[in-house]
Amino acid sequence: MAPLSKYGPDVQRVSAETPVEDIIYLLKRDGGVFIRGLINVEDVDKAYDECRHRLENDVEWNGSFFPKETQRAPGLIGLSPTYAKTQMMNPIYQKVCDHFLTTRSWFWWGNEKKESVSKPYVHSCVAMRIGPGGKAQPLHRDDYISHNHHQEIDSWDDELDRNRETAVGLFVAGSKVTKENGGTQFIPRSHLWGTNRTSPPDVNDCIFAEMDKGDGFLMLASAYHGGGNNVTADEERMVFATFAIRGYLRQEENQFLAVSQDIAKGYDRPIQVFMGYSMSDPACGWVEEMDPLFVLHPELAREAGPKDF
Repeated sequence: MAPLSKYGPDVQRVSAETPVEDIIYLLKRDGGVFIRGLINVEDVDKAYDECRHRLENDVEWNGSFFPKETQRAPGLIGLSPTYAKTQMMNPIYQKVCDHFLTTRSWFWWGNEKKESVSKPYVHSCVAMRIGPGGKAQPLHRDDYISHNHHQEIDSWDDELDRNRETAVGLFVAGSKVTKENGGTQFIPRSHLWGTNRTSPPDVNDCIFAEMDKGDGFLMLASAYHGGGNNVTADEERMVFATFAIRGYLRQEENQFLAVSQDIAKGYDRPIQVFMGYSMSDPACGWVEEMDPLFVLHPELAREAGPKDF
């Protein structure tokens, strides 16, 4: 665990060479951390080119959560191999997700004591572009999707809070992101708040996720945040948003329908597994009582076959 004295009290901006242990510490302390130069700018531009057509052909959102000035490109795994390989599978993000979202438990199997380890997988993958005039989103926690309920705490306890989080987000700047063009509003340390607070989150408590292209903002899904106002005359704010979730919980975006099997077969196995073509131990997600990876690799059915979970 990194010492408190190593970092100032504000939400920190660290380099991509920062030890992952420090990044995890800062997430536990503040709920979010900025990482400068997380993704190569050329890869960001290529991912944007790969999903641009979907962005430009988006339909208007029916409701108030996304303003009409916002264009979205969901199903990014199916649209952008560059995004999948460089952002979703970014080593820092993967290690952070593994730390916060891996679930370990034990159970009796007759007289045998077994441990079950459920690994995280993709929750949602969306690119978002906010145009001039776009209004701010209501402040919210993304883990409301999983009906997560929080007790109020003063600080993170590694033992008591090991299962507190259900999801972890990564926002990558696809353009320069500023307060004026719609940078995400974020309330530091709101991940420590209880669900039963009687007053709503206050935008006056927010900081803004201002970033250069290629910078990343890692955020626990329990932290209050929301897209900001774009008050500029001619700037578009482009951000890629990735969320991962605990393996035994349902995905927000159904990757098996959002991404065709033909496209999924073209990826390497770590991406296929993280998409959800994998068992969540001990027994969630099987097909024909086998690990669903065999759907993409039929030869595995001959090698493995059904077996005890």
